[in-house]
Amino acid sequence: MVLYSLTDALAYNFLLVGAVAVYLQEQGIDPDLLRRHLQSPDPDRYVTQEALDLVAGLMGRPAMDGRPEPTWHFVGRDIAERGVAQETGRPGRSKR
Repeated sequence: MVLYSLTDALAYNFLLVGAVAVYLQEQGIDPDLLRRHLQSPDPDRYVTQEALDLVAGLMGRPAMDGRPEPTWHFVGRDIAERGVAQETGRPGRSKR
């Protein structure tokens, strides 16, 4: 069970690092600075489709037209909507 939990934690950590890398790349951070902080000569190794989908959802970008909403896009969008609801005092989305 411990190894199972550790592999889950590793997967989520990789997703989180990828999402931060995507966001920083979009913000125009110096590529050398990003490589140093990620301790990797190739920061794109962390940029997966899941990380791209998560950032798109967090930023409120629409999902790709013509296909179902990717899971991580939904998760990011849900996090963003709940955060906005808390800041404005509006009720959040109902639990499904």
